[in-house]
Amino acid sequence: MQRFVLSLLSLFLLQSCDSKPPIMNTTLPLKQVMEWVIDPAADVIWDSVKSIITEKGTEEIYPKTDEQWEVIRNASASLIESGNLLKLRNKKASDQEWIAYADRLSKNAELALKAANDRNKEALFDVGGSIYNSCKACHQKYAILD
Repeated sequence: MQRFVLSLLSLFLLQSCDSKPPIMNTTLPLKQVMEWVIDPAADVIWDSVKSIITEKGTEEIYPKTDEQWEVIRNASASLIESGNLLKLRNKKASDQEWIAYADRLSKNAELALKAANDRNKEALFDVGGSIYNSCKACHQKYAILD
């Protein structure tokens, strides 16, 4: 009896190994994900640290309050999860380059989150450039959106 139960359990476990993960769908077309989720979150990071030079002098823009850092934290988190969402939007499961671009966005956004948590404006400025380069590289390859 014990052998029968073990055999049955083994068979069940082997069959579960063949199971394919469920197909995940997203609601919004990719163009709207870019325009309504990714772009606004990236803009928060890109606009958070900068220098404005005029005839009157230089104005340094960077987060100064807990609330301003929180906005950057939230935008960073949105970008981290946006990279994961982009992987769901992969039209070809074999397109590892698409996956790599999405991972790059998430990893750079994780650095932005760390910069926000550390209140490090220099790191935030640097990672803003990295996020821009991630987006630009992907757009050069995948310029046609849904």
